[in-house]
Amino acid sequence: MADDVDVSNERIEQETQRRIKQVGAEIPPGNPGDCEFCGEWSGRLINGVCAPCRDKFKVGGVFR
Repeated sequence: MADDVDVSNERIEQETQRRIKQVGAEIPPGNPGDCEFCGEWSGRLINGVCAPCRDKFKVGGVFR
């Protein structure tokens, strides 16, 4: 018979997994190359845009 702690831990795990699925964001792998916005080389471009430009211009990142 499970005690209260076991039941609580199971509920926490279920809720954690539910929220992870709810977010549903996929992290694209990216590719090295020159950024289409700033022209700087980056080891990880997403849709041709480096991380600083994705943040600055709100483009090329993970879309939900």
